[in-house]
Amino acid sequence: MACKLYTTKDYYEISVETLGWELTVCNALYPEGSPLRRILKKNATYGRLLSAYLRRFIPMDEVKRVIEIGGGYGFLMKDLLEENRFARGVMLDVSPYLLQKQRELLRHPCVEFLQEDFLETDPAVLEGMDLAVLNENLGDFPVLTGVGRELFSAEEPLEEPLPVVREFLWRYAIQPPGTFPFNLNIGALKAVEKLCLAKTPYIFLSEHSCEASVPEPFRSSVRVSAPGMPERIRLHGHDEHTVKFSHIETVSRALGYTSVRGPIADFIPFDFDERIRVIMKSPFAYKDEHEVVRHFVEDLYQYEYLLLIRDEKAASAAGTSCRRCGKCCLTDFTAYVTAEDLARWRREGRQDILGMIEREHAVWAGDRLVSSESGKHVRGCPFLTWEGDHSTCTIYETRPGVCRRFRPASSTLCSLSLR
Repeated sequence: MACKLYTTKDYYEISVETLGWELTVCNALYPEGSPLRRILKKNATYGRLLSAYLRRFIPMDEVKRVIEIGGGYGFLMKDLLEENRFARGVMLDVSPYLLQKQRELLRHPCVEFLQEDFLETDPAVLEGMDLAVLNENLGDFPVLTGVGRELFSAEEPLEEPLPVVREFLWRYAIQPPGTFPFNLNIGALKAVEKLCLAKTPYIFLSEHSCEASVPEPFRSSVRVSAPGMPERIRLHGHDEHTVKFSHIETVSRALGYTSVRGPIADFIPFDFDERIRVIMKSPFAYKDEHEVVRHFVEDLYQYEYLLLIRDEKAASAAGTSCRRCGKCCLTDFTAYVTAEDLARWRREGRQDILGMIEREHAVWAGDRLVSSESGKHVRGCPFLTWEGDHSTCTIYETRPGVCRRFRPASSTLCSLSLR
């Protein structure tokens, strides 16, 4: 398999000496005299605008413990601390240089600093946290590049650690893309999984998105890149990748979270007046300031945010262990097979599955599904078998998407249903 794991860990641990090469939206809005703040509807920093927006969805007065992972220069945490009364703040960063910058800025008694790779962090660090923030840095997490079809094939042998990645994709029913090869934000997905498993009530994420979109009124003026799969971003001394937020939503939803998603322009409103329109449509920039404004406005839509909110009922269902009673498998198998499932089985050469579907020809007979060939009542999945007192699936490794997405207690079909 030609895919490789790309990581920025060495760059941030050893080489980084400035973030000036990658001017984030947060950093661009921090200086009081920033020309970019003059085009905003409210002249304020990124952190203050975000804090006001979060109050629409989060009872911020009840948030007492917050962790920021990869906090850059510390500007966002400084604003959050000034806008809210946190009892404890944690800055966790892999970079000793950036952690020192954060210490110099955040001279606050409630803040502690941890230098470590978040993917290796002891889950105990997250216990009791009310809010986790990963702002404009998900693209720094490890990415699998050049991923081929093999990763989605149950028959294809893989070298370590790819079997673990394949199991992760199966666990959350992440479907293969339409084209190969592609890049997979595996590090970002694992980071979000870690926060969700820690039952962090609120999680805020933002980054360059490969699924970005621009509202209709501005589409002729604002250009964003949206190929649907993560792209490489070349930067000084290292590369980053854009993020596929729909993959993150899939993982978080399976673990009991609801989400609010959109471009960061949602909480950084600006005046799209005639001056901005001219700057955005001009074939070249007349002033350096115009070029800065152009990139800034494009970033407001190229960056997406995702606010994850733990849903106690959904989380309870997601955390319930399956009893393997087989009840959910007694519905008709062929009725829920999708075109994506069929395409996968053709790629995998699973004629046993495809042949069964062809033979069944299940049709609706008014009150039940029957076989159009025999007229017999179709009774559940033919790949359901029994081992003693519990059921098992003979095609579990390549089961349909509907089965992958099903969570115990999430439906009245299940004997554990919350009803």
